[in-house]
Amino acid sequence: MPDSVLLPPPPHRADGLRPGGWWTRRGDRILCDLCPRECLLKEGDRGFCFVRQNVDGEMVLTTYGRSTGFCIDPIEKKPLNHFLPGTAVLSFGTAGCNLGCKFCQNWSISKSREIQRLSEQATPEAIAEAAVATGCRSVAFTYNDPVIWAEYAIDAAEACHQRGLKTVAVTAGYISDVARKPVFECFDAANVDLKAFTELFYQHLTLSHLQPVLDTLTWLQHETDIWFEITNLLIPDENDGPDELQKMCDWILEHLGDSVPVHFTAFHPDFRMQDKPRTPHETLIAAREIALATGLKYAYVGNVNDAARQSTFCPNCRELLIERDWHELGTWNLDDGDCRFCGTALDGLFEARPGDWGRKRQTVDMSKFALPIISNDTGNDAEHIDAVFTQGISSMARTPTESADERTLDDHQQQAIVEAAAAAVQAAVLDHPLEWSDPDLGGTAARILSGAFVSLKRSGQLRSCMGLQGQPIRLDEALQRAARNAAREDPRFPPISPNELDQLDMEVWLLHGPEEVTERGEDRIARVTIGRHGLQVIRGDKRGLLLPGVATDHDWNAETFLDQVCIKAGLPPTAWRDDATRLFTFDGDCLVGRVSTTPVSATTHSFDNSHVATYADFCNANIKALLTGGVASPYLPGVPDGDVQGLLLQSNWLGNARPVTQGRLTLNTGMPLQATLFELVQEIASRLQRQIGPRQQIGLTTDLLILDDAAMHGTTDAIQLDGAERGERAIVVTSADRFSLHWDRDTTPDQLVGRCLADIDLPDASRGVAYSLRGVGTAGTFSMRRVPQAVIRSGGRPPGVAGRFYPEDPDELAQQVEACFADAASAATSSTGRAWPAAMVPHAGLSFSGTVAAGTLSLLEIPESVIIIGPKHTRHGVPWAVAPHDSWQLPGGDMAGDPELARLLAEAIPGLELDAEAHSQEHAIEVELPLIRHLAPQAKVVGVAIGNGDLDSCRGFAENLAVVLDQLETPPLLLISSDMNHFATDSENRRLDELALQAMETLDPALLLKTVRENNISMCGVLPAVIVMETLIRRGTLTKHQRTGYATSAETTGDSSRVVGYAGMLLG
Repeated sequence: MPDSVLLPPPPHRADGLRPGGWWTRRGDRILCDLCPRECLLKEGDRGFCFVRQNVDGEMVLTTYGRSTGFCIDPIEKKPLNHFLPGTAVLSFGTAGCNLGCKFCQNWSISKSREIQRLSEQATPEAIAEAAVATGCRSVAFTYNDPVIWAEYAIDAAEACHQRGLKTVAVTAGYISDVARKPVFECFDAANVDLKAFTELFYQHLTLSHLQPVLDTLTWLQHETDIWFEITNLLIPDENDGPDELQKMCDWILEHLGDSVPVHFTAFHPDFRMQDKPRTPHETLIAAREIALATGLKYAYVGNVNDAARQSTFCPNCRELLIERDWHELGTWNLDDGDCRFCGTALDGLFEARPGDWGRKRQTVDMSKFALPIISNDTGNDAEHIDAVFTQGISSMARTPTESADERTLDDHQQQAIVEAAAAAVQAAVLDHPLEWSDPDLGGTAARILSGAFVSLKRSGQLRSCMGLQGQPIRLDEALQRAARNAAREDPRFPPISPNELDQLDMEVWLLHGPEEVTERGEDRIARVTIGRHGLQVIRGDKRGLLLPGVATDHDWNAETFLDQVCIKAGLPPTAWRDDATRLFTFDGDCLVGRVSTTPVSATTHSFDNSHVATYADFCNANIKALLTGGVASPYLPGVPDGDVQGLLLQSNWLGNARPVTQGRLTLNTGMPLQATLFELVQEIASRLQRQIGPRQQIGLTTDLLILDDAAMHGTTDAIQLDGAERGERAIVVTSADRFSLHWDRDTTPDQLVGRCLADIDLPDASRGVAYSLRGVGTAGTFSMRRVPQAVIRSGGRPPGVAGRFYPEDPDELAQQVEACFADAASAATSSTGRAWPAAMVPHAGLSFSGTVAAGTLSLLEIPESVIIIGPKHTRHGVPWAVAPHDSWQLPGGDMAGDPELARLLAEAIPGLELDAEAHSQEHAIEVELPLIRHLAPQAKVVGVAIGNGDLDSCRGFAENLAVVLDQLETPPLLLISSDMNHFATDSENRRLDELALQAMETLDPALLLKTVRENNISMCGVLPAVIVMETLIRRGTLTKHQRTGYATSAETTGDSSRVVGYAGMLLG
């Protein structure tokens, strides 16, 4: 048997496993040389990637010929903008990954440990045949990194090349020097995920290193002809700083040249980082501008609606060459790859004509090209899951016309349909075969619908609603798919638990007669009949659907219904007024019933006490190994594995009262048990390294709680605990920024709820949601909580957004501030009196809103103290936070804080806390400081960030703030920091902002809040505005107002399709 293997050997194993390459023998173990992780594996061990294993003393690839799915995508989705634009690409991947990204967007695939359940057979030849048969120009090796299944990728790429297909790798580039050439030389193009530009990010958020990725990029550029592009996913507060982006762009220019396209894409909360916000659009724009200013010729933004910055322009004459709306091409100004205007050659691979695949995504049934895998597992293979239809599909086909009379169902037929839907929900929840007592559904099974939805509610609160709409479909098929998806696939909620089945009311919606609304603008309102119509909107990749009953349940009028369906689609509320938004109505018949009238026996836990004890011992051994410098094993063979919804590890040692606890909780989705346990082990070991010595390590013990089968029990103002008493279930209460979990064998659900509520101490005007989860644990009690904790830091508050919202260079900042005041002076509005006690100023970047803010501040007498009250844009810190700092650090000189006034406010206002953390990255206060410093450099500034709240909580805040101000010899200036509406078209934004400003000018804060909320106006500082206005009312100083300016971002960017509004207002 060889001691070292470089290239993969030919197949020779009787068990069918594919021998792997790139490994070296080390005693009784083998060392994997494929990637820099260099896993050292004893017999039976799997590497970190899970798919490479030591079997009989040699490396094997366990996923050869197995794929987790096949889809046809636009090549732009990879993303590749300069490689065969507009063409279709067949995309596929397998299981596993050699990175441990906490933000993984494909974690259900990359972290999967259930290969047989997730896979279907696909030989290299079958893949090539499928691509040719479906008209694809290329095949993408994606979803998880092809590096770890290199043997399969190489063979599949060769089969594709033999059929004239191009091959594309979507990769993190984390590969060893010895494997890089033989693996990547089989690809024609690649998109390399450069996740960040700091080693700290790679170590902590991906469990890997940066340098091997840079080595891969350098090698691709200088040693190959492979076309490649770079993707950089920008995660707020992790890798989106201007300094890091500048260093990355500088490195790309120096080492790769100016012709490599870079895609800056938006992060969406997922996997381990669901507490992070989405990437602001402005961050992507700023990153692109940094890249272009550095000298990179091609920079794009992704995962957002921004056609102008997703399109390709000539690097020489700047004319539009390739227009993109998401993944769909429009204008094409290339002649054989050259600019049609100036003749400059565009870098990349282009054909004479662009493809016309558009933005479609189409699954491929590989059974036409390959046989299904015959599994030797004793467990049942999961059924194929239909595509999830939560928001409709892109094309609406007209179903055969039926009158209302022809659609009428008699009582027997209605009952048959309701019973069938209930049976389908139960079968999906219990994982049983579906058997209907009346498959003909009272003679209705073959009726043709345009769609169907099943909506499940518990005590009137929505629990799930799923379905499909848009194409003709038989009633029985639509019913099965809608019921199954409502039971298991609504991404907003956990899958339905068996414990909930007897608690659920059900609505079955049968949909008919979809019609596209051809009217424009406000004329569309008249086409919507409340009580009859459901609505669907489609715009680009955004689509949303609301059933007819939603409007009647909420007592909405037609205009509100239209606003809400746009919100459902992730569009601005008034997007329906725009002709670019397609609007459809449809009719629906609603049938009601119960899912079950009696309790249903729950399925048994996948893990019994012995399994959990074995895992706990395994974790304890791994923790000890990490503490003593030994080798920890990431996988434990011979025990059940799979997805779970919660894991808690707690380690303790003799004489210690409180165990060290580390846990994970994912209520709406699952998480891979073994991969997650290994992460928890590493985290606990890291904590213990700082707490215990060798003597305590000897007596270390570890307990484990495994949780699954999440059930919802309503909101904290109406908790329904029926079902929570069945079995040993944990209780979880969670809200936007906090949660608490308790599991105790000897305590009732009511008592556990009480503990959770005491832990999280919900702020006023907020509510949480209660859940229960089935648990198996090795100890009698487990608990875990996360509640924002105030952090008090003295000294100066460092700049949080310098370089993004304003220049970080002192001279450049001074010049921009001067320019803001100069522009404001040229459009000056004279004030009717300078002693104004309060004002509103915007807080976008100075280049966007600085002129409006400067013009407003110029009309004020700024006293020795200023209190700026703004919205809380980040999840850091407590909900209501006053900055405790002595000063505010700024480029070119600090501004003084007023820690004594801040302390007075925190003591006087219930719920307001001194907290530096909430202000660490908050821009609403910081952006105003350079402008105030210009006018009143000696002023002291107190910053207050306001999170959630309602009218009553704002009035309570104002009442106590007024008391504090009344005690001061010189009252401070109150500044409201707020932008106006966000992200509508320029004309619509101005209309909405005018509604809000007119309401503000009534000097009635309650009317302002009502107007903003009823019209879905995204005025981020509306609560600070209400607080300040209520404070002035209590002090008798709110009798007049004066507008000082208004603008939108279109005046800076020239883009009127998606703007933010900025207004100035004096109050007194």
